[in-house]
Amino acid sequence: MFDLNNKKFIALQNSENGEVSSQTYFHYFQKNQMIWAEYSGGEIAKGFLIGKWITETQIEFTYQHLNNKLENRFGHCVTHFQLTEQGKLLGKELWQWLDSLEKGESQIIEV
Repeated sequence: MFDLNNKKFIALQNSENGEVSSQTYFHYFQKNQMIWAEYSGGEIAKGFLIGKWITETQIEFTYQHLNNKLENRFGHCVTHFQLTEQGKLLGKELWQWLDSLEKGESQIIEV
């Protein structure tokens, strides 16, 4: 299990139907197996996520944010983490909006 406490990430890529972009910053926290984060930037005015480690390399969480149109969006995500050659954490994400049931994929990288 990786330590996500006080780690910061940005998005590398996202599906077209997602709102996270390379301008979105995530600030993660961790206590034992529980994880949570705040995020904002780009189309996201303010967002929060909370979840847990489900394997040594995967977290599962729900997320909720207000976009710049003040629309409340929420969903579910599973992220698989791995270390890059540069020693940074890379997260490959499979997510689903729960208000529209659309699915997508994204990647985040530690900064």
